[in-house]
Amino acid sequence: MVKRKVGKTKVKKERNPKKVKIVLEKKGNKEGKLPKDKELHHVKPVAEGGKTTPKNTRVISKAKHKKIHKNRRKRGKI
Repeated sequence: MVKRKVGKTKVKKERNPKKVKIVLEKKGNKEGKLPKDKELHHVKPVAEGGKTTPKNTRVISKAKHKKIHKNRRKRGKI
């Protein structure tokens, strides 16, 4: 678990490659690897208590992932 500083608060950032690999395998990605130009997105952010589980993650394009987080920042959700 890596702590990342955002503004004045500390946010715990989950970075567990083993969990990510298991989730990707369950989602049908061979060898637990992401396709080129794809990212694993947490529906409920890790900073808000979201976990790396198949139910809470989606495999989406990098461009879509960037847009989602840009919109969350605009709304003050991140």
